Amino acid sequence: MNNFREYNKQIAGREKLAENEQTRNRQESPSMNLDTANINFKLAYDFVNNTHCSLYLTGKAGTGKTTFLKYVKQHCRKNLVIVAPTGVAAINAGGVTMHSFFQLPFGPYLPDVKTGFGMNEHIVDKNALFKNLKLNSTKRKLIDELDLLIIDEVSMLRSDTLDSIHTILQVFRKNKKPFGGVQVLFIGDLHQLPPVVKDSEKVLLDRYYSSPFFFDAKVLEETPLVYIELKKIYRQNEQSFIDLLNKLRHNALSEDDYNTLNKRYDPNFAGRDKNYITLTTHNHKADVINTEELRNLPSTAHFFKGLIKGDFGDKQLPTDVSLQLKEGAQVMFVKNDSSPEKKYYNGKIVVVSRIIDEEVYVRFPETNEELLVTTETWENISYSLNKETNNIDEKVIGEFVQIPLRLAWAITIHKSQGLTFEKAIIDAGHSFAPGQVYVALSRCTSLEGIVLHSRITEQALFTEERIAAFTRNEVKEQILQQQLQQEQFKYESAKLISMFKWQRVLEAMYELEEATLLTKNIPEEEEAIDFVRKLVDKAKEQKSVADKFITQLDAILNDMAFSKNTDVLKDRVKKGIGYFVKSLYDEIFLPLSTYLKAINGKTKLKKYIQLVAAVYDKCWYKLTELQESTFDEEVLFDPAQRLQKETVQVKAAKPEKGGSSKESMAYFVAGKTIDEISAIRGMAVSTIEGHLAEFVKTGELEIARFLSVEQLGRIKEAYQLAPEKSTKVLRELLKNEFSYGELRIALNYFLFTKMI
Repeated sequence: MNNFREYNKQIAGREKLAENEQTRNRQESPSMNLDTANINFKLAYDFVNNTHCSLYLTGKAGTGKTTFLKYVKQHCRKNLVIVAPTGVAAINAGGVTMHSFFQLPFGPYLPDVKTGFGMNEHIVDKNALFKNLKLNSTKRKLIDELDLLIIDEVSMLRSDTLDSIHTILQVFRKNKKPFGGVQVLFIGDLHQLPPVVKDSEKVLLDRYYSSPFFFDAKVLEETPLVYIELKKIYRQNEQSFIDLLNKLRHNALSEDDYNTLNKRYDPNFAGRDKNYITLTTHNHKADVINTEELRNLPSTAHFFKGLIKGDFGDKQLPTDVSLQLKEGAQVMFVKNDSSPEKKYYNGKIVVVSRIIDEEVYVRFPETNEELLVTTETWENISYSLNKETNNIDEKVIGEFVQIPLRLAWAITIHKSQGLTFEKAIIDAGHSFAPGQVYVALSRCTSLEGIVLHSRITEQALFTEERIAAFTRNEVKEQILQQQLQQEQFKYESAKLISMFKWQRVLEAMYELEEATLLTKNIPEEEEAIDFVRKLVDKAKEQKSVADKFITQLDAILNDMAFSKNTDVLKDRVKKGIGYFVKSLYDEIFLPLSTYLKAINGKTKLKKYIQLVAAVYDKCWYKLTELQESTFDEEVLFDPAQRLQKETVQVKAAKPEKGGSSKESMAYFVAGKTIDEISAIRGMAVSTIEGHLAEFVKTGELEIARFLSVEQLGRIKEAYQLAPEKSTKVLRELLKNEFSYGELRIALNYFLFTKMI
């Protein structure tokens, strides 16, 4: 079955929406409520939103770490980006993979600079890191405006990976502070799944790092983390089970505790018809169980084909693209219910009761209630910088539409992370990774709902001493509250000082002056040059005044460290803002607006007009920053005096002759998918892919918009094995998994990054 009745009802509206601007402001999402009784939740949010401190937020399973992430994403005023170690984790967190965002290398990163590492594609030092790193100007500007980097599922983050991120941020932001001056929020539970390190990599990394865990990164020797643990548990309410999980987490189980757990041991328990899910250590075990159970059902198999639009990689898929279901199949939801009714959650076990006319009905075992399951949409996003506001916006670059179900007789412990089950069979007696037993047991809401297929012994549990040592960094709430007050004052003070830094305004004027001198065909050229030089002089004068004003503010802020009286500061800042708003608006912004209108639409001046418009927007951004400033939650500029920006629409230039590739590129940048561009232009998909491949070769398009890191790795391996370096031979080696266009895109990326 290739169509969905419910989806077809929704698709017209979705496609219309996709044709419009897809950039979304995160504040537009439905508002989430803060649990005011959860003191550590609020404390952590205050540190994130009102200080510049980097923070490690942890908590046992079910304490609301994911809820906290979503709350920060929705309410935080800062320019933020969310990254995660894996594709599925990134989709669940509403972010992107750290490898795609930072273009991280495949192999280990060494913090030293050693001759010869660049010759080995699997080992990367600082020189090799930047040799292969090609960030376009758009990504560089985005990184420059970044305030807050959120890294989710941090238990899987390696120390060397974190150091490579730190190095990239330092270099591209031209800032020697840790992470280039960016605040970092680490979210996760170190007692869950650990970083993956191959034996060959471990030998090398052990020379530089005490452990592979993120907290042993070199950068964190320079900057202490605020450590906050969420304590309130929402998943379990059985206190004895909560206590048992806590002991397990810290490797403190007594003999009685082992006995309590192993009373749940029943190796012959099948769980059929009782809605149990089996948690296993390996993918193949889960696949075998699901396949056999589905085959044993006498009912007819139905196939539901999902829809992938745009960029959505295989590793990001939450369920099968071609989903096979039968009546009587045990399945689980793989997404929270997006409807107001909230009838199911991610991990809820149900049974397929009916499949009629391409519609799937499921039954809830506890209530016997039946529900028609409609399709859900998962979004793959990228981040872009809003040129007018300098805010970082999200843009949907891909969608996956499918019935939110997957077979659920079995699942791996790794994939169960973050899910909640009422009944589970656990087969982890020989757990192959630290934290797996804890992850498995903590998925369950009660001890009564657990059946063990293998006994849990001390040998099945691993607790790294390095983790135990790091967790001792937690401090009392009272000390954190005191630290918050101090750091909040520092943060507010730094924001005030930054507001009067005039370097960017002056740099924008210098940029305009240089462009005016170099551009031909400017009407009344001498007058234009004279006009722009006067703007430069005005910006210099304003910067001189601003520098003196900052010196005064520093003195007042130093006095406040003792007196805590903010009246003098607020009075001085309000007067300063009034002066600089009037000065910038009257002496630079208004004249620039008049000049832009005068040259707008003139021929052979497209790039120059765009640059003038960009400078115009930068000046307005500075005016907005001044007018929206606050200190101690008080607005410092009179809203009644608020200025309004006159929007000047830059007239579009006529398409260049022979610019077919550029036309395809323009549609792609505007948010159209390759299929949509193909339809609009009446060209084959392969032709459009060829057009876009040209811009991958120049670095103007990021490879992450087309292929995942894992896909690139497989293509590169095949290329190295190919007897002939042609796309035809390459496609045959890869069993026709990729189109010719995708292979051209990959090869152009390898040429751009000098990987081949």
